[in-house]
Amino acid sequence: MSSTESPAQAPRLYRGMSASDRRAQRRERLLEAGLELFGTEGYARTSIRAVSAEASLNSRYFYESFSSREDLLYHVYVGIIREMSSTVVETTARGQTIEEQARAGLRAAWGIVTEDRRKARVIALEVVGVSDRLERLRRDNRHAFADLLVRNAMSLAPEGVRLRMDPMLNARSLMGATMELLVDWINGDLDRSAEEIVEHLTRMFTAVTHAAVERPAPTRSGKGSG
Repeated sequence: MSSTESPAQAPRLYRGMSASDRRAQRRERLLEAGLELFGTEGYARTSIRAVSAEASLNSRYFYESFSSREDLLYHVYVGIIREMSSTVVETTARGQTIEEQARAGLRAAWGIVTEDRRKARVIALEVVGVSDRLERLRRDNRHAFADLLVRNAMSLAPEGVRLRMDPMLNARSLMGATMELLVDWINGDLDRSAEEIVEHLTRMFTAVTHAAVERPAPTRSGKGSG
């Protein structure tokens, strides 16, 4: 330590961790506890006390990181969406055709939420109707995924392509259909595997994208009739 640095300036450590590190660790434990309880018991049946107990923390530490139960749900949801979006962006960037892009993106997104049903339940069921803030975020996220779908498709379109369907409307319709299928899958109303659903959606995304392109009119033969 230099002669100009006082001992008070150095961070105090407890079991090798600074106070900020301990706060960050407690926050992560609360986020994981929130995912566990919101994704199994449900938001309505989960209290702050239950989350704190699941995280093995005193309830007073809850308010160190989150202002309310809704605030915790908001950040659990954000974490799942960030994981999905980064994975989808990375995997679709490698697709060389509309079908490859669709399959890669759908497989990545569905893999995350079907391999961990807690995440599926949070994003498709538990955040619905909780608050205006979460509703705005849900809407913004749907639109962002739809915009990514449009950008990916248009990046493969030949120069001068003419469209007969609005790509944005198509993309938002497809995203809505995808979310409804996820809700049915969570509720047990869909007797299909995740891979079967991904393949069905891949074909649907591909077909809609190709149907949106205006085909050139067939040329007539230049020969006369007689």
